[in-house]
Amino acid sequence: MILPAVWLLRVDDVSEGSAEARALETLLSDDELARRARYHNSAARHQFTLGRALLRRVLGQVSGQAPQGLIFSRNHSGKPLLTSVPDLHFSLSHSGEWLALAVSCKADIGVDIEQPRKPRDFMRIARHYFHPDECALLASPPAELTPMHFYRLWTMKEAFFKARGTGISEGLARINLAGFHLGQGISFADDLADSDKPWQFHYGMFALPDTAQLHLAVAGTDPGIVELNQDTFHRGLDF
Repeated sequence: MILPAVWLLRVDDVSEGSAEARALETLLSDDELARRARYHNSAARHQFTLGRALLRRVLGQVSGQAPQGLIFSRNHSGKPLLTSVPDLHFSLSHSGEWLALAVSCKADIGVDIEQPRKPRDFMRIARHYFHPDECALLASPPAELTPMHFYRLWTMKEAFFKARGTGISEGLARINLAGFHLGQGISFADDLADSDKPWQFHYGMFALPDTAQLHLAVAGTDPGIVELNQDTFHRGLDF
């Protein structure tokens, strides 16, 4: 199996309440089942089951271990890790009807997806969270490209901070991606730790037949991230 790689799963790929869905539930640990039970909405419980099952099946395949036997813990920053293979890096994201999992066997990795479902005030959000250069990019014509630019910036930032294990509370404006759009590279705040690492990014916008639009970004220090292609993207639970 080629890594890094990304798996995409739509929640209706496995019907809620089906025999397949019930079989996937058996992969979950007691702790995961308890977390699942806290969701009052059946659709949310189904999505949680699929996310954990996807994670367990992929990591089980990669590590050569039984999916239901995998044990997870957290590192010093709170980022999840596979206890038996701590050097296997992974990141899980969900938005709307979609889930995405990115896996690397070399270095930290983060993935973020966004499935637009309703109109948003892109400039208001950008002025609150983004770097001024990025706001200028969004404000520049043509206006019809503003949504695409916004979701590209947002997903890349989310993926970056997921890879770091810190989350966006570290400050979205501390990475400036305006130059990425212009082919001039990426800049970081002077006081941002580990900004000198060889950070890599991948962004894609999918016009999938069963959804209107899906934005996906992967970030991390695995050099293979820039080489992600159709052979390293997988759809569904079969691989």
